[in-house]
Amino acid sequence: MIEESMTLSNTIIEKLKTQHLFENLSSEDIKSAITRFAEIHILTGELVFRKGERYHKGIYFLLNGEISLSNPNSSINISCSNCPVGLSTFLGKTMYTMNAVAQADCDLLFVHELCIYRLMELSDDFRTKLIKDIQVRLTHLENSSNTFLMQSIYQTVSGVMSSPVITIQTGKSVVKAANLMKEHKISSLLVVNRKQIVKGLVTSTDLTRKFLVDLENNINNQDVENYMDLEPVTFPPEFPIVEALNELQIAGKTHGVVMQNSKPAAIVSIHNISTMLFENSHLYCTHIDNMTKFEELKIVFTQIYRAAKTLATSSRVSREELTALSSIHRAIHKKAFQLTSDAFKTEKNFKLTDYSYCYLLLGAGARREMDLRPQINNAFILADDVPEEAEKIFIEFAAKYHENLVNIGYYPHNSNDDVMTINMVLKYSKWIEEIDGWASKSNKSDKKYAFAMLIDIAALEGDIKLAWSIRNYILRKAADRPAILSALVKQYPAIKIPVSQFGSFIVEKDGEYEGMFNLKTQALSYIVNITRLLAIYAGITDMGTIERIEHLERKKIISEELATQAIIAFDTITETLINEQVNQSVNNQKVTSYISPASLSLFYQEKLKRALQFATIYTSYGVKFLNEI
Repeated sequence: MIEESMTLSNTIIEKLKTQHLFENLSSEDIKSAITRFAEIHILTGELVFRKGERYHKGIYFLLNGEISLSNPNSSINISCSNCPVGLSTFLGKTMYTMNAVAQADCDLLFVHELCIYRLMELSDDFRTKLIKDIQVRLTHLENSSNTFLMQSIYQTVSGVMSSPVITIQTGKSVVKAANLMKEHKISSLLVVNRKQIVKGLVTSTDLTRKFLVDLENNINNQDVENYMDLEPVTFPPEFPIVEALNELQIAGKTHGVVMQNSKPAAIVSIHNISTMLFENSHLYCTHIDNMTKFEELKIVFTQIYRAAKTLATSSRVSREELTALSSIHRAIHKKAFQLTSDAFKTEKNFKLTDYSYCYLLLGAGARREMDLRPQINNAFILADDVPEEAEKIFIEFAAKYHENLVNIGYYPHNSNDDVMTINMVLKYSKWIEEIDGWASKSNKSDKKYAFAMLIDIAALEGDIKLAWSIRNYILRKAADRPAILSALVKQYPAIKIPVSQFGSFIVEKDGEYEGMFNLKTQALSYIVNITRLLAIYAGITDMGTIERIEHLERKKIISEELATQAIIAFDTITETLINEQVNQSVNNQKVTSYISPASLSLFYQEKLKRALQFATIYTSYGVKFLNEI
């Protein structure tokens, strides 16, 4: 049992402030947060904790000396000086997995976990750095990366959201808002008008900060809308918490709104996410942000396979896992972009941030529907004022970035397969010109279909306004000229599902893929593409295929039965594709979209045939509908 002290001395506080976790905290904040602690002195060779020992309910901060973390059953040995000890067990709340031994006489400060949570809530900087420290530590632990990666990325905001949503109407006072928060013991409110339409989000932090600024004014008379966030971050319930945390941190916000069926369903906070990550075992291992080398990204890419393998041993991978895998792929793309950018800054003295641009992830990546080994599918928008010389370097950058992604493990683009897999770098006005050309009646090229494909975009770096301006331009053009969609449908490939009228699978007769068929191009793409076109027609802005189908049903574009069939088809085909890719990986085969029906059990063969038939019915309806508008 650790004997706790009562008052944190100024000497200890000053020592803590020399460590990176505490460097941006004031002495007063440290003292107010750390109220349960123990000062510990141990001699060389003594144990801080032993492998298998029950968790001490806190973290050890090393003030001086050196601690060695070692696993008796492996060669792992981590030397710690001037850093926390016991981080990974702080996550799991179970037992210590390593021995912590003093390599020299040491002074430590044991801080109770309740105080750690208090520090995380008090300081965004402390929370972010602690998470990154844990991520780094996990990279050194034997077999931990796979386990943590597998389990953490599949957690969604539905598990941390606060509901029901408490609201306050516009025109109400800020004092009323504060009283509501106090009454319901919450830290945020949605601000709505009389029609219950969301106008913004107000948090206790917003009220506190702005109150301090407005001390000279009569705050009692201030309306709540003067203190609210007009553009809160929003997530669907199935959004991965790892990515939700990242997006909130990037936006510099503490709360986000969970939207379901276009209505606010709950509020999620950084504090709630952090608490879940740290109170549950094996939940946070996406250490990508800490990486500094492409070799490390390549390892993470490999871990995706390992995580999927492990998951598949107990159950079949579903649509939810597909979304989670997409989050990891996007994180890898983002980090690879940053590393490539850093290299260009060093080697060519070229800073991308000196210019207005936007890097786009297209297609499945934007829809969060990437499989185990997706094809590279991206593009760049440059502002019109980017100089010609800089434009040339951007083109060079795009080529190098593409090369780096291929080296990590992604399939290179093939312009013969998909017109938008070309790593295009165009100025804004040139994009508009291209879009007008693709939409033109006189344009008979295969690139015409790129008009619709640019709807599925996600801005990963740069000025997001450039991306949304392009997307909105396409949507407006389609709304003004419905004939565009009819023209696009006419270029839609003939529906040829790989099932004969006699109920047998149609497979390749010879070659590399003998006995197989491409599940993505011969099935999944039908559902995705026709859904996208129907969504454009209906003015639906969601990008996920399932979300689009659900909206189409609510708008009466498709029937409830047809929507159900389409969702069953999408889920079954996705499940089959991912699990076959897992099997390919397990057997050290090339990971592709081709599957061998013979490798499926009779049950799954029949299940897949039914899904392919549903896909045909749904796609045929969509083509007929759009041809008649």
